[in-house]
Amino acid sequence: MRPDRHPGGSDQSALGKLQLGLDAAVIVGSMLLAAYLQPELRRVLPGLRSAVDFREHALLVYLSLPLWLVLIVTFRVHIAVAQGLGQAELLVRLIKLHVVGLAGIALLSFFTQSIINRSLVALFLGCTFLTMYVQRSLLIAWARFQHKTGVGQERVLLVGQPSRRMAELVRAALARPNPPHIVGYLEPQLTAANPLSVPPADAPAIPRVGSVRELPRLLHEQPVDHVLFFPPAHRPETVRDELIACEEVGVTASFSVDLVQLAEATPRVTSHYEHPFVTFEVAPKRVDALALKYGLDPVFALLLIVLLSPVLLTITLAIWLRMSRPIFFVQERAGLHGRPFRMLKFRTMRHGAEREQQSLHEDNEMSGPVFKLRDDPRVTPLGRFLRKSSFDELPQLFNVLGGSMSLVGPRPLPLSEQAAIRGWQRRRLTMKPGMTCLWQVSGRSDTDFVDWMLLDLKYIQDWSLWLDLIVLLKTVPVVLRGRGAR
Repeated sequence: MRPDRHPGGSDQSALGKLQLGLDAAVIVGSMLLAAYLQPELRRVLPGLRSAVDFREHALLVYLSLPLWLVLIVTFRVHIAVAQGLGQAELLVRLIKLHVVGLAGIALLSFFTQSIINRSLVALFLGCTFLTMYVQRSLLIAWARFQHKTGVGQERVLLVGQPSRRMAELVRAALARPNPPHIVGYLEPQLTAANPLSVPPADAPAIPRVGSVRELPRLLHEQPVDHVLFFPPAHRPETVRDELIACEEVGVTASFSVDLVQLAEATPRVTSHYEHPFVTFEVAPKRVDALALKYGLDPVFALLLIVLLSPVLLTITLAIWLRMSRPIFFVQERAGLHGRPFRMLKFRTMRHGAEREQQSLHEDNEMSGPVFKLRDDPRVTPLGRFLRKSSFDELPQLFNVLGGSMSLVGPRPLPLSEQAAIRGWQRRRLTMKPGMTCLWQVSGRSDTDFVDWMLLDLKYIQDWSLWLDLIVLLKTVPVVLRGRGAR
C-alpha cells in the first residue's frame, strides 16, 4: 500500500472512507463472532446466562453499526493509518472509542428495551478492540517499512525561487509522520521583473538541482512523483513547456496559489501539506481503489507463496541439481516513476549470460530498445521449460510481498532499456509494475514494441479493480498455453 499519495485532506479522506468500510465489516464480524464464542465461554464459566434469541435484540444490533461508525469518525480512528499514529496515541483513541461505545450500547438498550447479555457485549468489545488495534498496527508498521525502503516515500521536486512559502511547505512536509523526499528545486529564469530572492534565514536547506529548463531531462533521469510549482513559476501559462513535460511522462504537477485565487483556479484545487495548489493530473485514479489494490497485493502474494511453496521448492531443487547456483536471477528494474528495485526470477540462462547479450543484439527480434530473442542460445533446456510455462516469474511474488511490484501492472524493464524510452511512453511508470498486464495477455513477445507501450497506456487510462480482475483471469489460460512466451 502507498499512503498519502497526494498528502492532503482529499487523500486522507479517501483512505478514511476505505478504512470505514473495513471497520463496518469488522463490527459485523465481531457481532457474529461474539454470538459464536458466548456458548463456548459458558462452558468455562457456567454461571453465565445463555444468550437470548436474536429477535430480542435485533433492533439494538441494527442501530449499533451506525453508532459505531459515527464514533469511529468522531474519535478520528478511521484516519489513524493515514496519520501514521504511534502505538500510545492509537491505544488512547481506541480506548475512548470503546468506552463511549459501551455507554452508547447501554443507552440504545435502554431506549429500545432490548435484552442483551453483558457477556455478549464484553465479547463484542473485546473482538472489535483487538481486531482494530492489530489491523491498524500492522498497516502503520507496513506503511513505515514501505517509507523506510523508499517504495512508499513520495519524491517531490520543487520549481521556483526559494521563498518563505516554499520553506513553510518543506517544513510542514518534513514534519509529517512519513515525510516525502524533497529531491530539490529548479530555479526559474531570472529577469528584471523576476530578480533573485533571498530565502529566509531559518529556511530548511533545499538543494538546487538545476534550472527550470532542465525539468524534462530530470524527469527522465530520476524518479519523481510530484512537481510543485512556486512563484514566479506558479502560473501554468509561463511554464507551458514544463507542464507538457510533466503531462508527457504522467507526473502530477501542482501550482501554488494564494487563497484569494481559489475561486478562479482550474482545473482542480487541492491541498498539499496545508497549502493550496492547482493540480493537473494525467488519468487521475481513485485513491481509495488504489489503496485497496496495493493493500490486497501483499495479502494475495503471501497466500500464493504458501499455496505454491511445493512448486517453488521443486523448481529451486531442479535448478540447483541441473544448473548449480545461483538459483535466482536478480536484476535492477525500473519501478514506480523509475524507482530502481531488484526484481527476482528463477535463473534460466547459463553463467555469464548478461555479458553475452551485446554480441546477440543483431539477432534481436523486438523493435524498440527492448531485447527479445525466441531461440536464445544462452537459455538452458530447463530454463526453456521454465520460460515457456512462466514458472520463472514466480519469485516475483516476493517483490509483490515487499511492495515494489503489484500483481497487475505494466511489466518492469531493465534500467538500461527503460532509460532509452522517451516521451509519452514513460507514462507507463505512473503505476507500480506488475507480474502480468494487458501486454502479457495480448501475445507478449508476439506484440510489437509500440503496441506494447500503447497497451500499457490503455491499462493506466482505463484502470479499475475490475480491469485487474479481468487481466488476472485472462492470464491463466495464456500461461497454460505458453502464448508469446520466450
